[in-house]
Order: sequence, then C-alpha cells, then structure tokens
Amino acid sequence: MAHPIRILVINPNSDEKTCVLMRETVDRFPQEGCQVDVVGLTTAPKLVASYEDRTAAVDELKDVLRRSENVYDAFILACHADPNLELAREIVSKPVVGIAEASMKLAASVGSGFAVISPTPKTRSGKYALAHKYHLDSFLKGVIVSKSDDPEDLLAAAREAVRTPCVDAVVLGCANYTGADRYIEKRLGVPVFDGVACALFLAAGLARYRRYKT
Repeated sequence: MAHPIRILVINPNSDEKTCVLMRETVDRFPQEGCQVDVVGLTTAPKLVASYEDRTAAVDELKDVLRRSENVYDAFILACHADPNLELAREIVSKPVVGIAEASMKLAASVGSGFAVISPTPKTRSGKYALAHKYHLDSFLKGVIVSKSDDPEDLLAAAREAVRTPCVDAVVLGCANYTGADRYIEKRLGVPVFDGVACALFLAAGLARYRRYKT
C-alpha cells in the first residue's frame, strides 16, 4: 500500500489560536490517503500585516522547510499575505501553496468577480498587489475590512461585499477566518472561499499528481 500524502501547514504567525483553528479545518478535510500537520513560527508576530512583518521569521521558515522537505509531499503557507512564497518554492522542490493564491484563483473560477474580507486597512493594498501578481486584477472587485474574526462580523462584512457590483464570490482574507466559510455561505447564498481549505485541496492534488507522474 502506498504511503499517505503528507502535507505540512505552516502558520507564518505566532498566534496559537490561529494554529488551533487551522487544525480544526484540517480535521474536517477529507483525509483518506492524506496526513496533514500544522506548525507555527514562534519568531513571527501574532499578525502578519506589513511587509516588515513578513521578514520577521524568515530564518525560522527556512529552517522548517529544509528540515521537512524529505518528510512531506507538499507545503502550505497559511497566511493570506502569502509571505515569502517565492522563497519557500526556491528552497524546496515539493509543491508550496499560498492560501491567498489558492483562494483567489478558485474564487475567480466561479464567476465574474470576488471581494476579499480583510482584518485591517493595512492589508488592503496588499490584497490588490496579490491580485495583480496572480493576474486577477479584473476579478478583485473590492476589499472589505471586518471589525473582528467573530462570525457575525465576518457575515456583516460579506454582506457588504456582495452588494458590490459583479461580486459573485467572497474570499476570507485571513487565516484566522478559517472555518467560517460554511456559516457565511449558508446565509448569503454565494460561494465563500476559505484560504486554508482551498490550499489543502490544491496541495493534496498537486502532491498526488506529481506522485502519479513518477
């Protein structure tokens, strides 16, 4: 019997609450033939909101990747800024998926446009920069800041988002929002994309495809 696909979810911040939420999402992930672990970076800030924040734990990230490359089949950078994604892809030969790229590209596949829910105004410009980087400028219709990661505040932000013209989907633009997708989707009736969940499906698919090819 082939050994299971192994995925490492790396939380680029030091907030243990975020790791707990990610593990809950992992527990809901269809895991037949797949093993997923979650690790946080202790030298990172609790929220990665600026370009300076992205550099705080670079050395620890590189160490985690180098120690883990021969253990795992794919990696996920679980911050919606996709911090140091290119660096991670340079260090390891396995697939590395960023949750912003995964959620934005999947959201763009379901309609004419999407809006991103974000935790702070500081990250607004970064969302547009990521959309440009991923060639999704024409799909990102707006960035809405939520008051908190409480489900009701996220729902209120999503309601505002879907009032924007041409918004057919909502992207949850923070790893702390993981697990809120079903709650919001059920009440709004539009697709809601959880970056951690999107990245899990992409990482597992990429790992399986690479194994299939060999």
